[in-house]
Amino acid sequence: MRHDSGVLSAPTVPSRRLPGIGDLLKLRSNLLNAIQYAALDGGELSHFAVGPKRMVFVNRSTAADIVLSDIHTFGKPNADNPLRLVLGDGLISNPFHDQWLRRRRALQPMYSRPSLAGMRQKMADVTDEHTGRWESRDRTELRVHEEMLSFALDIVARCMFSRSGDTVSDVLTPGTISFLLEFVERRLRMPLSLPVGVPSRRNRDFTATMRGLDDLVHRLIAERRTTGEHHGDLLDILLAVKAGDTGEPLTDTEVRDEMLTTFVAAYETTASALTWILYLLACYPDVQQRVREEVRRTALPTSGKQRESTLLERVINEGMRLFPPSPTIPRQVTKDVLIGSSKIPEGSFVMLNVAAIHRDPTVWERPDEFLPERFMNGIPGKGRFLPFGAGAHMCIGKGFAMMEMSMLLAAILDKFEVSQRDSTGPAPRALLTLRPREGFRVTLTRM
Repeated sequence: MRHDSGVLSAPTVPSRRLPGIGDLLKLRSNLLNAIQYAALDGGELSHFAVGPKRMVFVNRSTAADIVLSDIHTFGKPNADNPLRLVLGDGLISNPFHDQWLRRRRALQPMYSRPSLAGMRQKMADVTDEHTGRWESRDRTELRVHEEMLSFALDIVARCMFSRSGDTVSDVLTPGTISFLLEFVERRLRMPLSLPVGVPSRRNRDFTATMRGLDDLVHRLIAERRTTGEHHGDLLDILLAVKAGDTGEPLTDTEVRDEMLTTFVAAYETTASALTWILYLLACYPDVQQRVREEVRRTALPTSGKQRESTLLERVINEGMRLFPPSPTIPRQVTKDVLIGSSKIPEGSFVMLNVAAIHRDPTVWERPDEFLPERFMNGIPGKGRFLPFGAGAHMCIGKGFAMMEMSMLLAAILDKFEVSQRDSTGPAPRALLTLRPREGFRVTLTRM
């Protein structure tokens, strides 16, 4: 059985452009389909008009490298970026370059090798708990995305707060994150949105959700500051960070922004990647068996020890190439600029179409096929492979995510055979991350 990558390789004709609102219906009804359809003609760029906004989608790696190599011309979206409503001025959403750079340098120790090594055992404990629960039966029908969200929540809660996921799950749930992503994405794609202060039902729900999240995070910060206890987790590191030339500690608001940024980045995107990788492994039992043999030849990561895994890493990379956790990466132009022969006006939104770049036929041979061996010689550069972004703005948590994914996948393949439950794969749905449109299951058979 082979994977069916659905809309990612076979988009349908989207809605037509309408006077006054331009391409709004294309983007609002199915963002992923619209941008993939626009990339079919092989052009480097696709232009969209959404009311007064101008959006340019970058579909090819050469143009993507131009964008990623010039962070001053192609900066983070400006202060009106709806993502700031959730993340504040965390690393993902901070539009002010100098402030972002100081924060980035200050936070780098959070994801250094020593810090990751200190979190390894916490990850191993969570991995053992989840796989142990699935191991209690000979065959388990796994609701993949839901289970991966639960696993990723436990990892973040344990590594960030030294808490179990249960202690935060009354506030932070998969439903909470889905609602926030949909709220942000809707505002990104709508030319005119009601101010959050206008008491529409959606705005009221958003305000209540954010109030609950803020209360949770500030309570955890206050508790840690009051007790002065040290747990060797990310919150300890955040509270110890000294930023800028003056070496001032982060304020509670700054710590809050980075905590929520970690939740969204380390929770939602990792769960998405794991979901699609398990689906692909179920589709390719020969690859699955080869990874299993590799895992059993080396020390299991659940032992808490560092290990290298060549084929497993290739499988993870190929899974993220076919199904990128973040299918688009937004930037905003700070001055008139040329991309190739196209003039892009100041203020335009430039979206790196990662889903198209990862299947660029001029870069990737047989781009729609699952071929982990294409990463035999490492990661290609120059804007070709962007699951964690690239350049100066590359995701700071890449090492954390790769360790987490490798650990869980190795443990699953050591203990279970993964097989498809349904004959067809799930259709992808693009929010800010790439999710299955509807929940789907695989079967875990204990070995």
